[in-house]
Amino acid sequence: MRLLLTSPMGDPLDSRTWSSAPSNLARALSAMSVDVVPFDSRVVGRAGKALAAARNLVRGLPVRDISRFDAIRSLRSRAVAAAAESAGADHILCTSSIDAPAPGAIPYSVWIDDTVHLLQQTPMSPGFAGRAEAMIDALDAAAFAGAAHVLPFSHHVADDVVDHYGVARERVFPVGCGSGPIPPFEGTKTYADGDILFVAKHQFSEKGGDLLLAAWPEILARRPQTRLTLIGSKNAVERAHGIGGVMAHDFLPWDDLVAKFHGASLLVQPMLGDPWGQVYLEAMKSRTIVVSLDHRALPELTDNGRNAFLIAQAEPSALADAVLAAYATPQTKLEQMAGAAQRNVIDQHGWESVADRILSRIG
Repeated sequence: MRLLLTSPMGDPLDSRTWSSAPSNLARALSAMSVDVVPFDSRVVGRAGKALAAARNLVRGLPVRDISRFDAIRSLRSRAVAAAAESAGADHILCTSSIDAPAPGAIPYSVWIDDTVHLLQQTPMSPGFAGRAEAMIDALDAAAFAGAAHVLPFSHHVADDVVDHYGVARERVFPVGCGSGPIPPFEGTKTYADGDILFVAKHQFSEKGGDLLLAAWPEILARRPQTRLTLIGSKNAVERAHGIGGVMAHDFLPWDDLVAKFHGASLLVQPMLGDPWGQVYLEAMKSRTIVVSLDHRALPELTDNGRNAFLIAQAEPSALADAVLAAYATPQTKLEQMAGAAQRNVIDQHGWESVADRILSRIG
């Protein structure tokens, strides 16, 4: 089978593209004898985007996120279709709805982590309204309607594709997403002695950083020995400056990063709108207990919260209570939770498993 793998975020084989998800999937599919042909669908340059933005202005539509609107989509759609025909592809796998081709001789499927409809309901909403919201909704619905299969990461996104966009359930199949390269932790932890970890390369506030820092004074007052490590950006270092009990790094060498994941007791990362969260899988592989919000993919990733501490509202006091409850939980119970979470990630979220589920639909 020859598969054209597209990405509107960069070269699908580049590990920097979309947290390396396309490159990891391509590697796993290639190991299953799939001939993967990558296609970077960023085919519209600055001039083209400027023209599209001007067209939106004339129509009274927003110019932000211009790639979600019809002009850029149309150009990408034609480019993807032409690339598939040139490559002699048997199938096209798009990693977004915004570069899905028009239905044609070569079938396509869409592998997505989210929908705009769901994203609009979170604090990370792009804020589309009125005609703009209706247009994007219709364009996404058309992309999904023309697909042979819609392959969301998670069940809650699959439900939205069916319920909101009207795609038949038999064409929507949750396939998940593989975890990153942090290796599984195989040692023993004493959870009462370990630190809290927070990891975000960008979007510190959206990833829950500000919420965690707002909860930190209460956590420290009620448990003075607690320590927090923030990793991933200069913003994190700046936010942590002068705060007692907090250490921040904008970068760590790989071995040190692995040691932080493996050594932490808790990953406290109440992401406000992320639909999935690779960092949760990394933590669970490390037998680090997740503390976060009870929304998006977290319930299904944590066995409906049995293997994590999830809160209903993004409130500092609730987050502090959850952190302290985690530390107060008996060691044996935490070991059971961490072991179950780790087994689930290894069994269900290895790239071979994800590739196999995708291939079972498009092969």
